[in-house]
Amino acid sequence: MNKMKMTAAILLAGSLLMGTSASAFKDVKGHDAKITESLQERGVIQGNSQDKFVPQGKLTGAQSVQMIVKALGLKAKEESYTKRSGPNNWYKTSLQIAEDNGIKLPKNFDPKAELSREAFAYLLMQAVDSTTPSGYATVTMLVILNDSDQVNKVYANSIQMILLSKIATLDDKGKFYPKQSVTRIEAARMVYNAAEFVEELKKSEVNNQEEVYLSVEKVNDKINKVVLTRLNQPNPGYGIAVSKIEFTEQGKAIVYYKLLSPKPNYGYIQVISDTKTETYVSSEYTVEIAPQK
Repeated sequence: MNKMKMTAAILLAGSLLMGTSASAFKDVKGHDAKITESLQERGVIQGNSQDKFVPQGKLTGAQSVQMIVKALGLKAKEESYTKRSGPNNWYKTSLQIAEDNGIKLPKNFDPKAELSREAFAYLLMQAVDSTTPSGYATVTMLVILNDSDQVNKVYANSIQMILLSKIATLDDKGKFYPKQSVTRIEAARMVYNAAEFVEELKKSEVNNQEEVYLSVEKVNDKINKVVLTRLNQPNPGYGIAVSKIEFTEQGKAIVYYKLLSPKPNYGYIQVISDTKTETYVSSEYTVEIAPQK
């Protein structure tokens, strides 16, 4: 991995800092223009000048971390605010945010050196996983890379996940180019797609809260079987469980449930299915369901 000259690092250091207003970059066209404008409006990136983004410019490790934590809206722990000090260290805040969110830096990470595409993928997927307590599920699929022999094994899973999630894509030769330095536009595309990916999953989780249905089946004259069904889940890791049953004086049995998220780093078959759980209640009670809060 090549070292950037200090002068170049200083020139580029502020290029990812928050801008005061959005403006079109003359050197970015098509869908990339939409991406860079959106990221600039959100304070994730800034051009090298008022109207130039320099899309093929390379990113340093510090710039990459800063772009990732800003794009995904990651925050530092409250107690970390007292640690933010030191002259000429514009990236210290972003590194602290990464640490507070459990993001491990690549081995021999140099904030002033160019960062490889595989190392960027490693940082980005950790950031994506940090946005949910349980992490996002993996699937039992494998994307074939025609340059997989060049991939560091430490970064292999992150590259697979970034491709499976459509956050990044291979080129028309089926290559990822893991050892190449990540460019500004490549990084912008990936963090934009990552933010969209996280947003869509969060919306899905909210919608799934409403997709729990109740059915009551008679077992005998005294007992009913209560079945709760969570519909149309993307994989079996999205389960449901009864957390408690509350019996009221009005003759109601309120069955509280909790929604289960996939285990992190566990292989699931990607198939739309319904997940169910059941319990038994006296037939003397009318059954209602409610989410556990």
